[in-house]
Amino acid sequence: MSALQPSILYSVLGSGVVVLGVAGWLALRSWRTARLISSTPPSSIAALTAGLHEVRGAIHGEGSVTSPLSERACVYWRFLLEQRRQNRWETLVERKAGVPAWLDDGGGRLELDVLTADVILTRNEHGAGGIFGVPSAELTRVLEVLGEEPANLQGPYVRYREEWVVPGDRMHAVGTVSQEGEGCRMRGDGDVHVLSDRDETEVVRYEERIALRWVGVAAIGLGLVVWGTLQLLR
Repeated sequence: MSALQPSILYSVLGSGVVVLGVAGWLALRSWRTARLISSTPPSSIAALTAGLHEVRGAIHGEGSVTSPLSERACVYWRFLLEQRRQNRWETLVERKAGVPAWLDDGGGRLELDVLTADVILTRNEHGAGGIFGVPSAELTRVLEVLGEEPANLQGPYVRYREEWVVPGDRMHAVGTVSQEGEGCRMRGDGDVHVLSDRDETEVVRYEERIALRWVGVAAIGLGLVVWGTLQLLR
């Protein structure tokens, strides 16, 4: 019998099973997303029917929202604040906002739900969080705008970035399309729902990299399960 208390070993086993299950599911989800995107050919908006489609066009929105860091007028923005703790980046603040939007390819209009989509963008504003445990003046201003007061915020192991989409940006969207009256809408209740300014190949590679990261996490969970089981059998 192992010298470790059974309660500790069962806790390790339970943690390993949870990590393995969650990470494995997320890895499979990203692989499935990559495969669906790569196998879905582009369609014109005028030719859309109900089902999974990929569409490319210029994005527009009803009004705009102002991004907190760059103060741009956007169709959509996302702000992320992370702090490095125990050799990993932990999310302290994640906020996003958007307006009702649509894609126009010159031949039709496709309504979008930007806040439910997996938005993958190439460009962003970013910075470090300051030194000697003091957040920068810029970061302090942004947190005040957002009304956020993250606990235990310390520099310099802090990073933050802002992503945005502005009217007229060329985007492509992959997701499930449904008919609504005389128009179409791409919704977030299907197998995949991606909005990106990258081309299809880059998005597929991005999803594959995410899948590989989750495979690594799942391997850690599997290691905990194996180790805990062996300790119990000793």
